[in-house]
Amino acid sequence: MDHEWAVAFRFPGGRYHANPWGRHVNEGDVEWPPSPWRVLRALMATWFHKGPVIREDLLYGEDGDGQGRLEADQVFDSLVVKLASVLPVYYLPKASRGHTRHYMPGPGHDKSLVFDGFVRLNPEDRVVMAWPGLAFADEERLLLDRILRHMTYLGRTESWVEARLVEWTGIPNCYPIERESVYGSTAEDMEPVAVMAVQSEDQFLAWRDGVREGSRIGGGNTRRGRRGPKIPVTIVEALAVDTSDLEREGWNQPPGSRRVIYLRPYGCFEAKIDNRGGGDEGRGAFHIARFALAGTPLPSRFNAVTVAELFRRALLSRLDKQAPRTITGRDEHQRVLADSHNHAFFLPEDADRDGRVDHLLLYSAEPFTEPLIRVLQSLRKLYTGEQEWRVFLEGLGSRLDQAVAKGMESSLLGPARVWESVTPYLHPWFQKKGGKFGREEQLRKEIRLRGLPEPVLIEWRPFVRVGDRAASVLQFRRFRSKGSSQSQPDRHGGFYHIEFPEPVPGPLAFGYGCHYGLGLFAPVAASWSQPKVQGKSEGTRM
Repeated sequence: MDHEWAVAFRFPGGRYHANPWGRHVNEGDVEWPPSPWRVLRALMATWFHKGPVIREDLLYGEDGDGQGRLEADQVFDSLVVKLASVLPVYYLPKASRGHTRHYMPGPGHDKSLVFDGFVRLNPEDRVVMAWPGLAFADEERLLLDRILRHMTYLGRTESWVEARLVEWTGIPNCYPIERESVYGSTAEDMEPVAVMAVQSEDQFLAWRDGVREGSRIGGGNTRRGRRGPKIPVTIVEALAVDTSDLEREGWNQPPGSRRVIYLRPYGCFEAKIDNRGGGDEGRGAFHIARFALAGTPLPSRFNAVTVAELFRRALLSRLDKQAPRTITGRDEHQRVLADSHNHAFFLPEDADRDGRVDHLLLYSAEPFTEPLIRVLQSLRKLYTGEQEWRVFLEGLGSRLDQAVAKGMESSLLGPARVWESVTPYLHPWFQKKGGKFGREEQLRKEIRLRGLPEPVLIEWRPFVRVGDRAASVLQFRRFRSKGSSQSQPDRHGGFYHIEFPEPVPGPLAFGYGCHYGLGLFAPVAASWSQPKVQGKSEGTRM
């Protein structure tokens, strides 16, 4: 195809932070692709803040002709009107989603938890934005090039950006739905997304005159006798209105904007893949998936087993009849697998140690099947009937000589020599008469059966720390939802400190309900510190 001028964005920090208009920041959603509305406002902000420097560049730079200084404002206005006249198309590189969470300081102890969602992409990859059929005058092209060179971020200030005007001959993979027939992608390959675009000058003037006419007929007043919001005169003026002014004047959508349905590649947020140990096993050799959980409030670590069961049910509902033994733990005749610990562990994770489950870890000694990988990449929400949490796949990992997914930042993986309880350990076999074959003996037996080295020390602990307080086993839910119909030898449980002679990889979970987050251990380097207890630590209790 013929070349055309386009804007190429590169994010040196590997992240693009931007919250879609009308979505609360704590929903964890991210604007993708970068909307035309945001890009034009970014161009305008750069021009307003760095106009004097850009004017000097136009006047004395290598491409300057000494004539652009006085005409720059008029050229900028015509450039904005021209960019608003055509809906752009995009080329989006491979990316994944992520988020951070932190507490905003407030008066006293009143702190608000805030989520910062972002798109994660290779710092060397470019997002290309082109306006098909749009021709720039020489002075417009020159001015746009200079403004882009002075743009430092797009979206939130954490989104460092390098923007350049380039000649582009590529094929877009994200475009308005009205262009679907032009690029010929099938519906199965694309997914719709609402994008905030800019009205063309004619559209804006027709909208403005209609609003003014309606205001004149209505007397120019809103309810409660207050004047209506100020209406911008031009599309350039509409783009320049500050967000705080829009909110103060009650606009539910910025004047001059319009929502357009775009088509982007289905599954465009592919998770980061760590297949360094895959070798000849190929793409299917993944054993770990890590999800981020978003919602208010997040589930308590006391209810870890409930969250794990909910996680498993969500996967089973999407797999339907294709549910592999990896997830069910049963063969094709619905018989429990002989080596029952080779199938999936559904492990809740409290990565920031605040007492709330913020991640989910799926681990299986058997590799994930292709249908399961597709389901993992499509999972978006968990429901309880009363509560809903958004779910984001952060990564898939492989094993590397028993060292599990080294590149994944989980607090449950290790390897480490010392491990401590995160949730109560409940022994899986009945004790013998006289209290023999108690918890410590059974824990040691389970460790041997997993092929791990014999621990040099196992100590009972009375508490673990959950958030900012010490918690006992009685505060945890220690039963599965079908517990009444299952054999559960231990209904109390205990916390333990384990030391191995050498570092061992995680995740480690033992005992009754270990596939659902009970009996979960974390490396001491990333675990929750034990609360101080009066007196000398007691020995192992059975």
